[in-house]
Amino acid sequence: MMKMTPLFTFLILSATQELVRGGCTSCDSPPSPCKSCVQPVHVREGEMAVLQCPLRTTMAGHREGNLTLAWSNHSGPGELQEPAVWRSEDTLVILRVSPNQQGSYSCSLLDASGQPLRTAWFNITVFSGQCYTDMDVYVSTCYLRQSCEKLTCTSDSIPQNFTKHNYTWYKNCDTELPSDFGDGYLMSASENDSGYYTCTSYYTYNSNLHDGQVFTLSRTMERTVREGRPQVMPKIIRPQDGEVINVDMGSTVVVVCMAVLSSESDLLYWLENRSFVEDNQETLPVFSNTSEENGHHQASLVIRQVSEEQLRNRYTCQVESPSRNSNVSIIFQQKSPPQFHFLVLGIVGVFAVTVVVVTVVYVKLKVDIILFLRDDLGWHHHNVSDGKRYDAYVLCYKSDTESGVSEEDRRQVEEVLEEEYGYSLCLYDRDVLPGEAVAEAVLGCIEQSRRLILVPSSLGLNPGQDSQYSLLTGLHAALVERQTWLVLIQTESAPDSQVDLELDSLPEALRLLAQSGHTVTWRGSHSKPLSSPFWKELRYRMPARTRRRPPKDERTIL
Repeated sequence: MMKMTPLFTFLILSATQELVRGGCTSCDSPPSPCKSCVQPVHVREGEMAVLQCPLRTTMAGHREGNLTLAWSNHSGPGELQEPAVWRSEDTLVILRVSPNQQGSYSCSLLDASGQPLRTAWFNITVFSGQCYTDMDVYVSTCYLRQSCEKLTCTSDSIPQNFTKHNYTWYKNCDTELPSDFGDGYLMSASENDSGYYTCTSYYTYNSNLHDGQVFTLSRTMERTVREGRPQVMPKIIRPQDGEVINVDMGSTVVVVCMAVLSSESDLLYWLENRSFVEDNQETLPVFSNTSEENGHHQASLVIRQVSEEQLRNRYTCQVESPSRNSNVSIIFQQKSPPQFHFLVLGIVGVFAVTVVVVTVVYVKLKVDIILFLRDDLGWHHHNVSDGKRYDAYVLCYKSDTESGVSEEDRRQVEEVLEEEYGYSLCLYDRDVLPGEAVAEAVLGCIEQSRRLILVPSSLGLNPGQDSQYSLLTGLHAALVERQTWLVLIQTESAPDSQVDLELDSLPEALRLLAQSGHTVTWRGSHSKPLSSPFWKELRYRMPARTRRRPPKDERTIL
């Protein structure tokens, strides 16, 4: 058996469909020699007849204004003017048809001199009595226990000058259907649903000559319900029409066109622009393969190596069938390169935000974090290799202002540092032997201490500390050489100007050292709870040591 190519089959189907349609829709002479050119129009007496000229878009000259369209009545006397008719350039509406208006009508394209170039013919037949005629019935077939499609009531040829208000459905001309009949869609059809369904629509014409008048137009459909299953119509399942497929240059691409076919005579194939893609020609750069899977027919478009040419072409999957033709088109598009810079910017942005957040948290909570690592996690460094005996030496100096730490508060600070936090302090009253030279004793304590705590006092100094001022010029060198850190305690009641005056009373060498040291503020009774900022800041400035015993919650110096 000879195998037909898609092109040959397409030509045969096109010729067959043209023969079935009966040839022309318009002709140059009256109806007698051109019966197939006449369009029959069946209208119920008293209703509207709508004639739509098929020549309105058939010639470019008409669109450019070089041609005009003229309507003619060949059935006898009677002008095509209001109020009997309404007409536009391409539509003629007889508002209420009477028996004497049946006959031949035509629309003609006229050139600039008024000569007809092309004519389309209509023949109006007027009937009365029954609500429909068998010559003008639309057929709808349904199947038992299957869904039944909607019934169409509105005509697409009604001009915009007419306004539709409502409509009424009748079955077999004598039974008016209820309003819930809607558009006649059925979920499950039965034999009782068979019959003739007539929809009568009611219109008003926007004209002063017909103000408030209602005109009608009917449309009849024959619904037949029978045993069997509905015929499967050919349909392309995928790809979607207009789909864009991203591809890599030089890669192999396979696009599967899946379709449902209604018969063995249906054809499924690919087109490259307007040329057929050869089937099973694997040596070609573009070819197709056909197969069948799970009742679906497939035509695979294969591009062996994508090039610029394929990106410029349009590929169409076509279903050719006597019942209906269907097609979808796709195009190929080169994939965009990966947007690495967005990823890099995202990573940099996240990193920058993380750094900022961590920095802010560390600055705000630095003291708490370090104390947590020291006290709770035990991440502390014991200063056992520096050869020093004490953690700090507490040195009081005479404050020239009224502000200062009282003797009682000073002693309580010393007790908490030693008893609660386990620091080893060098105290002048306790650790300097009587009769020992003051200068050597003080310098010895500083050399053996890791911190020097300066405490201002408004009271008299401890015994032997009056002569300490003669040693202050040597303290700078001792602190620097021995790498002893300075911690200066100031009071909250002393404003910044008074603190500056206190420091100004010191020798220049010690004043410079105090200005470069760390300051901790004593706020009287507010600083006595062990959870106060004063103790956190003082412990932060002190070297790390292990507590002898844990303090009680919110313990306060008594």
